[in-house]
Amino acid sequence: MALIPRMLRPAVLIRRKAMYSGFLGGSTFWKVIGVFVFGKATIAKFFGKNPEVIDVSSLGGGRVMKVTTTTPPSRRARRKARKAGVVTPSLKESRKLARLWAAAHVSRS
Repeated sequence: MALIPRMLRPAVLIRRKAMYSGFLGGSTFWKVIGVFVFGKATIAKFFGKNPEVIDVSSLGGGRVMKVTTTTPPSRRARRKARKAGVVTPSLKESRKLARLWAAAHVSRS
């Protein structure tokens, strides 16, 4: 199936029309459409995939714990990893690995 050229895709045409007729022009209708189209992407950016805290552990008096976070992989990244045969650890397994790492670093000093 052939892709539609970028300049002729409906989403691009709507964004362009909202920008020129609404924000730069005087049409209230296209301003409302523009707020919806551009606002949706902004809201998704702020409330979308956020990093998750893996583990927070206390190491004792005078010890400093480096808190590490990881961003959840996108659907595309998970699919590529699955096709490549890579098994990604779950959040529970990641917490266990973080505790083992912290225990190994505490015992060294």
